[in-house]
Amino acid sequence: MLSERIEADEFAVEVYERILDGDGPAEIPARLGVPVAEVDRAFGLLRRLRLIRETRDGEVVAVDPDSARAELLLPLERAIHDQRSLLLARRRQLRSFADAFGRAERANPPVQVSRDPRETELRLVETANGCESEVLMMQSCVAHEPPEARHLRPLVLDALRRGIRVRVLYPHAARADAATRSFLCNVASLGGRVRTSDEIFDRFAVFDRQVAFLRAGLEGDQAVAMVHGPVIAQFLAGTHDRGWESGTDFDPGRAGYAGTLDVVKSRVLDLLAAGLKDEVIARRVGLSERTLRRHISAMMQELAAESRFQAGVAAARAGLVATTTRTHLH
Repeated sequence: MLSERIEADEFAVEVYERILDGDGPAEIPARLGVPVAEVDRAFGLLRRLRLIRETRDGEVVAVDPDSARAELLLPLERAIHDQRSLLLARRRQLRSFADAFGRAERANPPVQVSRDPRETELRLVETANGCESEVLMMQSCVAHEPPEARHLRPLVLDALRRGIRVRVLYPHAARADAATRSFLCNVASLGGRVRTSDEIFDRFAVFDRQVAFLRAGLEGDQAVAMVHGPVIAQFLAGTHDRGWESGTDFDPGRAGYAGTLDVVKSRVLDLLAAGLKDEVIARRVGLSERTLRRHISAMMQELAAESRFQAGVAAARAGLVATTTRTHLH
């Protein structure tokens, strides 16, 4: 062991010097005044280091350290050299495969961005037709959905007819939008699950938690990203799962907002009190800007507020907005 070699090193040098002076194993213990066992351990170390050898007559003689070094270290150096050569050869081999992988990845990158609606539609069709187990969809109302969502809706209904599990999450405002409501009713009638939420943070679709389609540009930009691989797809699926947990089940038999209008108004007040612009609030709650302004005007009248800020303060004092907003305003 290393600890044994270190502990015995100085004494082994002393024993080595006695051997150089011609002392034998029987004489060294008495000359140095140490137990025979200690000398035996030193001899064992010297043998392992190739620093002593026995003659045909049984005499123990010291070996030149240079000779011992050649005998002891050359095999190790040769083995290290061989391993280094093997390492370099493996690197060269893997570099060839890495180049091939890089070429394939460049030809089929994990993230593909398209600004051509027709190209996006073809990719959606191919992915949806290959879907085997689940589709997750988070979208805004039909009236202001991105172009890819128009291609997506019939594909979702077709997936349901093939027995694929489908969960769609829309804003509460979708309940009062005729075109969106029609789609949600069709999803429910085919066995899909539908919920609405007070806020939709983004718009995307995830297939089998492996491939995702989502917006890749700013609002109004038709850029759509198709992402292959589980990392981002599962992240988006997790976002959908969290929104789903806080959502409200959609019942096709109940007309209008079905009890969610107050939630929508409260969320509008919350975002209004946070100082967000109309276009941002409208996008997040799923309303058109015109409808949003109509709601805001009606709420300002109800709260007897002369400005939007006053409406936010009044709503916070009345407990109509989130706790974080009330704290901020106070």
